[in-house]
Amino acid sequence: MTRELVLELLRCPTCRGRLERVEAADLRCRTCGEKTRVVNGIPRFVKDHDFDGIGAASRTRARFGYEWTHFSDWKPSRQTFVDYFSNFDLEWLRGRAVLDAGCGMGRHARQIAPFADKVVAVDFSNAIENAARNVADQPNVQCLQGDLTRLPVADDAFDFVFSMGVLHHIADTAGTLRGLVRALKPGGRMRLYLYWKRTGFAGALLSLVTLARRFTTRLPFPLLRFLCWMLSVFLMATVIVPYRALARLGVNVKDTWPLAIYIKYPFNVLYNDQFDRFSAPIEKRYSADEVRSLLESAGLHDISVHSRYGWIGDGVK
Repeated sequence: MTRELVLELLRCPTCRGRLERVEAADLRCRTCGEKTRVVNGIPRFVKDHDFDGIGAASRTRARFGYEWTHFSDWKPSRQTFVDYFSNFDLEWLRGRAVLDAGCGMGRHARQIAPFADKVVAVDFSNAIENAARNVADQPNVQCLQGDLTRLPVADDAFDFVFSMGVLHHIADTAGTLRGLVRALKPGGRMRLYLYWKRTGFAGALLSLVTLARRFTTRLPFPLLRFLCWMLSVFLMATVIVPYRALARLGVNVKDTWPLAIYIKYPFNVLYNDQFDRFSAPIEKRYSADEVRSLLESAGLHDISVHSRYGWIGDGVK
Protein backbone atom coordinates (compact mmCIF):
# COMPACT_ATOMS: atom_id res chain seq x y z
CA MET A 1 0.00 0.00 0.00
CA THR A 2 1.26 3.46 -0.87
CA ARG A 3 2.68 5.12 2.25
CA GLU A 4 1.55 8.62 3.24
CA LEU A 5 5.15 9.76 3.52
CA VAL A 6 5.61 8.97 -0.18
CA LEU A 7 2.17 10.06 -1.42
CA GLU A 8 3.11 13.66 -0.75
CA LEU A 9 5.94 13.28 -3.29
CA LEU A 10 3.71 11.98 -6.09
CA ARG A 11 1.87 13.90 -8.82
CA CYS A 12 -0.39 13.06 -11.72
CA PRO A 13 1.83 12.65 -14.81
CA THR A 14 -0.95 14.10 -17.00
CA CYS A 15 -1.79 17.38 -15.27
CA ARG A 16 0.68 17.52 -12.33
CA GLY A 17 -2.20 17.51 -9.84
CA ARG A 18 -1.97 16.09 -6.32
CA LEU A 19 -3.09 12.53 -5.71
CA GLU A 20 -5.41 11.03 -3.13
CA ARG A 21 -6.36 7.51 -2.13
CA VAL A 22 -9.66 6.10 -3.31
CA GLU A 23 -11.38 2.73 -3.13
CA ALA A 24 -9.24 -0.42 -3.13
CA ALA A 25 -6.23 1.76 -2.14
CA ASP A 26 -5.92 3.08 -5.70
CA LEU A 27 -5.02 6.70 -6.42
CA ARG A 28 -6.93 9.52 -8.08
CA CYS A 29 -5.81 12.94 -9.26
CA ARG A 30 -7.60 15.70 -7.37
CA THR A 31 -7.41 17.97 -10.43
CA CYS A 32 -8.24 15.90 -13.52
CA GLY A 33 -9.75 12.84 -11.84
CA GLU A 34 -7.50 10.31 -13.60
CA LYS A 35 -7.16 7.10 -11.63
CA THR A 36 -3.98 5.13 -11.02
CA ARG A 37 -4.16 1.52 -9.97
CA VAL A 38 -2.01 0.27 -7.11
CA VAL A 39 -1.07 -3.37 -7.70
CA ASN A 40 1.10 -5.31 -5.24
CA GLY A 41 1.79 -2.04 -3.46
CA ILE A 42 3.13 -0.39 -6.65
CA PRO A 43 1.32 2.61 -8.18
CA ARG A 44 1.03 1.93 -11.93
CA PHE A 45 1.37 5.20 -13.80
CA VAL A 46 2.28 3.29 -16.98
CA LYS A 47 -0.41 1.43 -18.87
CA ASP A 48 0.47 -1.41 -21.20
CA HIS A 49 -1.44 0.13 -24.10
CA ASP A 50 0.84 3.18 -23.86
CA PHE A 51 3.57 0.97 -25.33
CA ASP A 52 1.64 -1.29 -27.71
CA GLY A 53 3.56 -0.15 -30.78
CA ILE A 54 6.83 -1.26 -32.34
CA GLY A 55 8.68 2.00 -31.80
CA ALA A 56 11.91 2.44 -29.86
CA ALA A 57 10.15 3.25 -26.56
CA SER A 58 8.03 0.09 -26.71
CA ARG A 59 11.00 -2.06 -27.64
CA THR A 60 13.12 -0.49 -24.90
CA ARG A 61 10.45 -1.17 -22.29
CA ALA A 62 10.06 -4.78 -23.40
CA ARG A 63 13.79 -5.48 -23.50
CA PHE A 64 14.62 -3.96 -20.14
CA GLY A 65 11.63 -5.66 -18.58
CA TYR A 66 12.98 -8.95 -19.90
CA GLU A 67 16.56 -8.16 -18.86
CA TRP A 68 15.84 -7.27 -15.26
CA THR A 69 13.49 -10.22 -14.89
CA HIS A 70 16.23 -12.66 -15.89
CA PHE A 71 19.03 -10.75 -14.14
CA SER A 72 17.07 -9.99 -11.00
CA ASP A 73 19.61 -10.73 -8.24
CA TRP A 74 20.93 -7.43 -6.87
CA LYS A 75 23.82 -8.96 -4.93
CA PRO A 76 26.35 -9.28 -7.82
CA SER A 77 25.96 -5.50 -8.30
CA ARG A 78 27.36 -4.58 -4.88
CA GLN A 79 30.72 -3.62 -6.42
CA THR A 80 28.97 -1.66 -9.18
CA PHE A 81 27.30 0.49 -6.53
CA VAL A 82 30.66 1.05 -4.82
CA ASP A 83 32.15 2.17 -8.14
CA TYR A 84 29.27 4.49 -9.03
CA PHE A 85 29.24 6.15 -5.59
CA SER A 86 32.90 5.84 -4.60
CA ASN A 87 33.40 9.61 -4.33
CA PHE A 88 29.94 10.45 -3.00
CA ASP A 89 29.35 11.14 0.69
CA LEU A 90 26.48 8.77 1.38
CA GLU A 91 26.17 10.13 4.92
CA TRP A 92 24.93 13.38 3.33
CA LEU A 93 21.72 11.51 2.49
CA ARG A 94 20.67 11.15 6.14
CA GLY A 95 17.18 12.61 6.54
CA ARG A 96 16.88 13.32 2.81
CA ALA A 97 14.57 12.22 -0.03
CA VAL A 98 16.09 10.35 -2.96
CA LEU A 99 14.80 9.52 -6.44
CA ASP A 100 16.23 6.54 -8.35
CA ALA A 101 15.26 7.33 -11.95
CA GLY A 102 15.24 4.12 -13.97
CA CYS A 103 15.76 1.66 -11.13
CA GLY A 104 15.58 -1.58 -13.14
CA MET A 105 15.40 -4.41 -10.64
CA GLY A 106 16.20 -2.09 -7.75
CA ARG A 107 19.88 -2.89 -7.23
CA HIS A 108 20.94 0.69 -6.45
CA ALA A 109 17.77 1.66 -4.58
CA ARG A 110 18.32 -1.37 -2.35
CA GLN A 111 21.85 -0.28 -1.47
CA ILE A 112 21.25 3.44 -1.05
CA ALA A 113 18.15 2.99 1.13
CA PRO A 114 20.02 2.50 4.44
CA PHE A 115 21.52 5.98 4.07
CA ALA A 116 18.39 7.92 3.06
CA ASP A 117 15.16 8.93 4.74
CA LYS A 118 12.91 8.22 1.76
CA VAL A 119 13.67 6.58 -1.60
CA VAL A 120 11.33 6.57 -4.58
CA ALA A 121 12.40 4.05 -7.24
CA VAL A 122 10.86 4.50 -10.70
CA ASP A 123 10.96 2.22 -13.73
CA PHE A 124 8.59 1.94 -16.69
CA SER A 125 9.08 -1.76 -17.33
CA ASN A 126 7.77 -4.88 -15.62
CA ALA A 127 11.13 -5.08 -13.86
CA ILE A 128 9.52 -2.93 -11.17
CA GLU A 129 8.09 -6.18 -9.76
CA ASN A 130 11.63 -7.46 -9.13
CA ALA A 131 12.65 -4.08 -7.75
CA ALA A 132 9.83 -4.26 -5.22
CA ARG A 133 10.95 -7.73 -4.14
CA ASN A 134 14.58 -6.62 -3.84
CA VAL A 135 13.71 -3.66 -1.59
CA ALA A 136 11.00 -5.43 0.40
CA ASP A 137 13.14 -5.34 3.55
CA GLN A 138 13.77 -1.61 3.17
CA PRO A 139 10.64 0.10 4.58
CA ASN A 140 11.68 3.55 3.36
CA VAL A 141 11.59 2.61 -0.35
CA GLN A 142 8.50 3.07 -2.55
CA CYS A 143 8.53 1.61 -6.06
CA LEU A 144 6.56 3.26 -8.87
CA GLN A 145 5.92 2.06 -12.40
CA GLY A 146 6.31 5.31 -14.28
CA ASP A 147 7.77 6.85 -17.41
CA LEU A 148 10.81 9.11 -16.89
CA THR A 149 9.60 11.31 -19.75
CA ARG A 150 6.37 11.93 -17.75
CA LEU A 151 7.57 11.68 -14.17
CA PRO A 152 4.79 11.04 -11.65
CA VAL A 153 6.57 12.96 -8.89
CA ALA A 154 6.34 16.47 -7.52
CA ASP A 155 8.59 19.33 -8.57
CA ASP A 156 11.21 20.48 -6.05
CA ALA A 157 10.64 17.33 -3.98
CA PHE A 158 13.96 15.47 -3.80
CA ASP A 159 17.33 16.27 -2.29
CA PHE A 160 19.15 13.80 -4.52
CA VAL A 161 18.25 12.33 -7.91
CA PHE A 162 20.38 9.71 -9.60
CA SER A 163 20.03 7.86 -12.89
CA MET A 164 22.70 5.29 -13.63
CA GLY A 165 22.99 3.94 -17.17
CA VAL A 166 19.50 5.01 -18.25
CA LEU A 167 19.37 8.32 -20.11
CA HIS A 168 21.63 7.14 -22.94
CA HIS A 169 18.86 4.66 -23.84
CA ILE A 170 16.16 7.37 -24.17
CA ALA A 171 15.47 9.24 -27.40
CA ASP A 172 15.00 12.65 -25.74
CA THR A 173 17.87 12.52 -23.27
CA ALA A 174 18.02 16.29 -22.73
CA GLY A 175 14.26 16.65 -22.20
CA THR A 176 14.16 13.72 -19.79
CA LEU A 177 17.05 15.21 -17.81
CA ARG A 178 15.21 18.52 -17.51
CA GLY A 179 12.30 16.61 -15.99
CA LEU A 180 14.62 15.01 -13.45
CA VAL A 181 16.04 18.41 -12.55
CA ARG A 182 12.50 19.74 -11.98
CA ALA A 183 12.08 17.03 -9.34
CA LEU A 184 15.11 18.35 -7.43
CA LYS A 185 14.82 20.85 -4.62
CA PRO A 186 16.84 24.03 -5.05
CA GLY A 187 20.31 23.06 -3.83
CA GLY A 188 19.57 19.41 -4.55
CA ARG A 189 22.17 17.18 -6.17
CA MET A 190 22.06 15.13 -9.37
CA ARG A 191 24.25 12.20 -10.41
CA LEU A 192 24.24 10.49 -13.82
CA TYR A 193 26.14 7.65 -15.36
CA LEU A 194 26.45 7.80 -19.17
CA TYR A 195 28.35 5.73 -21.69
CA TRP A 196 31.58 7.28 -22.90
CA LYS A 197 32.93 7.70 -26.38
CA ARG A 198 36.19 5.88 -26.96
CA THR A 199 39.05 6.31 -29.41
CA GLY A 200 41.83 4.09 -30.65
CA PHE A 201 41.52 0.32 -30.26
CA ALA A 202 38.63 0.56 -27.78
CA GLY A 203 36.80 2.89 -30.16
CA ALA A 204 37.28 0.45 -33.02
CA LEU A 205 35.82 -2.37 -30.92
CA LEU A 206 32.81 -0.24 -30.04
CA SER A 207 32.29 0.49 -33.73
CA LEU A 208 32.04 -3.25 -34.32
CA VAL A 209 29.58 -3.54 -31.46
CA THR A 210 27.48 -0.74 -32.96
CA LEU A 211 27.46 -2.57 -36.28
CA ALA A 212 26.43 -5.83 -34.62
CA ARG A 213 23.63 -4.08 -32.71
CA ARG A 214 21.78 -3.44 -35.97
CA PHE A 215 21.16 -7.18 -35.99
CA THR A 216 21.12 -8.15 -32.30
CA THR A 217 18.49 -5.59 -31.22
CA ARG A 218 16.02 -7.42 -33.48
CA LEU A 219 16.67 -10.93 -32.14
CA PRO A 220 14.20 -12.81 -29.93
CA PHE A 221 15.14 -12.29 -26.29
CA PRO A 222 15.89 -15.93 -25.38
CA LEU A 223 18.16 -16.37 -28.42
CA LEU A 224 20.01 -13.14 -27.71
CA ARG A 225 20.45 -14.11 -24.07
CA PHE A 226 22.00 -17.43 -25.12
CA LEU A 227 24.34 -15.72 -27.59
CA CYS A 228 25.37 -13.20 -24.93
CA TRP A 229 26.11 -16.04 -22.53
CA MET A 230 28.39 -17.63 -25.13
CA LEU A 231 30.09 -14.29 -25.78
CA SER A 232 30.55 -13.74 -22.04
CA VAL A 233 32.18 -17.14 -21.59
CA PHE A 234 34.53 -16.31 -24.48
CA LEU A 235 35.40 -12.87 -23.06
CA MET A 236 35.93 -14.28 -19.59
CA ALA A 237 38.37 -16.91 -20.90
CA THR A 238 40.26 -14.76 -23.39
CA VAL A 239 40.24 -11.30 -21.78
CA ILE A 240 39.18 -11.21 -18.12
CA VAL A 241 41.11 -14.24 -16.86
CA PRO A 242 44.34 -13.05 -18.58
CA TYR A 243 43.80 -9.57 -17.10
CA ARG A 244 43.46 -11.11 -13.65
CA ALA A 245 46.63 -13.11 -14.19
CA LEU A 246 48.51 -9.97 -15.20
CA ALA A 247 47.20 -8.14 -12.13
CA ARG A 248 48.43 -10.95 -9.87
CA LEU A 249 51.85 -10.60 -11.49
CA GLY A 250 51.91 -6.95 -10.55
CA VAL A 251 50.99 -5.48 -13.92
CA ASN A 252 48.89 -2.31 -13.71
CA VAL A 253 45.74 -3.21 -15.64
CA LYS A 254 44.36 0.24 -16.41
CA ASP A 255 40.67 1.09 -16.15
CA THR A 256 40.74 2.35 -19.74
CA TRP A 257 41.67 -1.06 -21.15
CA PRO A 258 38.72 -2.77 -22.90
CA LEU A 259 36.59 -4.70 -20.39
CA ALA A 260 39.06 -4.06 -17.55
CA ILE A 261 36.16 -3.26 -15.23
CA TYR A 262 35.20 -6.94 -15.11
CA ILE A 263 38.37 -7.99 -13.31
CA LYS A 264 36.62 -7.34 -10.01
CA TYR A 265 33.08 -8.30 -11.03
CA PRO A 266 31.50 -11.78 -11.04
CA PHE A 267 30.64 -13.51 -14.30
CA ASN A 268 26.93 -12.64 -14.05
CA VAL A 269 27.69 -8.92 -14.23
CA LEU A 270 29.68 -9.44 -17.44
CA TYR A 271 26.86 -11.58 -18.83
CA ASN A 272 24.18 -9.07 -17.81
CA ASP A 273 26.11 -6.20 -19.37
CA GLN A 274 26.55 -7.99 -22.69
CA PHE A 275 22.82 -8.56 -22.91
CA ASP A 276 22.28 -4.90 -22.03
CA ARG A 277 24.77 -3.77 -24.65
CA PHE A 278 23.34 -5.81 -27.51
CA SER A 279 19.64 -5.53 -26.71
CA ALA A 280 18.84 -1.86 -26.07
CA PRO A 281 17.30 -0.26 -29.20
CA ILE A 282 18.87 3.14 -28.43
CA GLU A 283 22.45 3.59 -27.28
CA LYS A 284 24.17 6.98 -27.11
CA ARG A 285 27.75 7.77 -26.18
CA TYR A 286 29.22 11.02 -24.94
CA SER A 287 32.48 12.87 -24.51
CA ALA A 288 33.22 14.52 -21.17
CA ASP A 289 32.47 17.94 -22.68
CA GLU A 290 29.14 16.69 -24.02
CA VAL A 291 28.15 15.40 -20.57
CA ARG A 292 29.06 18.74 -19.05
CA SER A 293 27.06 20.59 -21.71
CA LEU A 294 24.06 18.30 -21.12
CA LEU A 295 24.08 19.05 -17.40
CA GLU A 296 24.53 22.78 -17.98
CA SER A 297 21.65 22.92 -20.46
CA ALA A 298 19.40 21.32 -17.82
CA GLY A 299 20.11 24.25 -15.50
CA LEU A 300 22.62 22.64 -13.14
CA HIS A 301 25.73 24.30 -11.73
CA ASP A 302 28.82 23.20 -9.78
CA ILE A 303 29.19 20.51 -12.43
CA SER A 304 31.88 17.85 -12.36
CA VAL A 305 32.48 15.00 -14.79
CA HIS A 306 34.86 12.15 -14.09
CA SER A 307 35.55 8.80 -15.71
CA ARG A 308 34.41 5.59 -14.06
CA TYR A 309 34.13 3.00 -16.83
CA GLY A 310 32.01 5.66 -18.49
CA TRP A 311 31.17 9.15 -17.27
CA ILE A 312 29.86 10.09 -13.84
CA GLY A 313 28.29 13.52 -14.07
CA ASP A 314 27.33 15.56 -11.00
CA GLY A 315 25.53 18.86 -10.67
CA VAL A 316 23.57 21.03 -8.25
CA LYS A 317 20.21 22.72 -8.88
